[in-house]
Amino acid sequence: MPGFEVEPRDRTTVLVHYYRAMVGRADIWRTRMDATTNWAIGSTAAVVSFVVGNSSVPHYVMFMAPLMTLSFLLLEARRLTFYHLWQQRVLILERGFIRPVLSSVFDELPETAAADASDLPGTLDAHLGRTVPTMPLSKAIARRLRRIYLYLFAVQGIAWGVKLANHPTPVASVDAWVARAHIGGLPGMAVFGLATAGLVTGLILAGALGGVDRKLESAG
Repeated sequence: MPGFEVEPRDRTTVLVHYYRAMVGRADIWRTRMDATTNWAIGSTAAVVSFVVGNSSVPHYVMFMAPLMTLSFLLLEARRLTFYHLWQQRVLILERGFIRPVLSSVFDELPETAAADASDLPGTLDAHLGRTVPTMPLSKAIARRLRRIYLYLFAVQGIAWGVKLANHPTPVASVDAWVARAHIGGLPGMAVFGLATAGLVTGLILAGALGGVDRKLESAG
C-alpha cells in the first residue's frame, strides 16, 4: 500500500507473526490430507475383511475398494495442492529469514546468509496475496500415488487374488483361477486385463507426472 511504512524494529515482528500464520495454514491442510489417507486405509481394510472373510460374498465386491480409494486419491491430491502453497511460504521464510538470522548467531559464513536473504523479497512478493495452489493437480496425484495409494491398490489386488483362489473352494489350477474372475458375460481373462491395466496406469502416472521441486520441496 503506497505511503504505508513499517518501522525497522517492527519488521521482525511482522515476519514472525506471518510465519506463524503460514505454519498454521500448512498444518490445517496437512491434517486434512491425513484424514483422507486414514479414510482410504480404513475403507480398504473394511472391504478386504468383508470380502475375504466371507465365502458367500462375490469376488467383484472387492472392486468397491479401488473405486473408493480412487475418490480419496483425487480429494487428497487437491488438498495437497493447497498444502503445498502454504508450505512453500514457510520454506521461503525459513530459508530467507530464519536461517540467515541463525547463521549470524552461530557465526556461519556471512556470504551464505546474505545469499539466502537476497532471495527473500522477490520470491516472497510473488506469493503475497496468492490463494491459488502452485502445484498442478497432476503432480499432486503422482506424489500421493508414490507415497501411499499405489501400495493400497496393490494390497487390494493381492486380496482379490486370494479371494479368487480360495472361495467358494480352493482352485486346482491357474486356468481355473483366471476363469473364476469372470463378471457376468465378461470373461476372467478380460477382467484380469482391466485390473492389470489399471495398476500399470497408476505406475505410469506416478512416475511420469511431474518431478520433485528440488528448490521448494514439500513434505507431502
